[in-house]
Amino acid sequence: MKDNKDNLPQNRPSQNNLMTSIDAFFSSSPIKGMLQQMDNFFGHAFTEASLPVETQETTGEFIVICKLPGIKKEQITIETFDRYLTIGVKNEEQLETIDETTSFISNSYSMKQQKRTIPVPPYVKLNALQANYRDGLLQIRIPKKNIKQIKIDD
Repeated sequence: MKDNKDNLPQNRPSQNNLMTSIDAFFSSSPIKGMLQQMDNFFGHAFTEASLPVETQETTGEFIVICKLPGIKKEQITIETFDRYLTIGVKNEEQLETIDETTSFISNSYSMKQQKRTIPVPPYVKLNALQANYRDGLLQIRIPKKNIKQIKIDD
């Protein structure tokens, strides 16, 4: 019987050369730039995705507090649907730069929008909510429904 070692190719590329080729492919400038952009997007896109919200409850109302420093009242929206309250902030900026030496005008526009949806308890009157915004603090007060005490007879 003949040995099978004679049938195998003697000059097989080593695994190190293959890994080096793969590293070189992903290190090339266009691919590296695309991978870096993907890393940046997924690493930083959701860091400030939600608004900081705190809820409190008293005997008569359900209170939602949202800290929005530097935001104008006109940028804030409050929406209700079913048993949910949504707070939204929309920030638009437009910047125009004029270089008088070259008569070059540069316009840039950016928009950032954030929303936060909060479930509210079923025992509140969502259609009677009141909102107040002062000094970067949004307070939403939602009165509770009247609780009817039932007396038990002997």
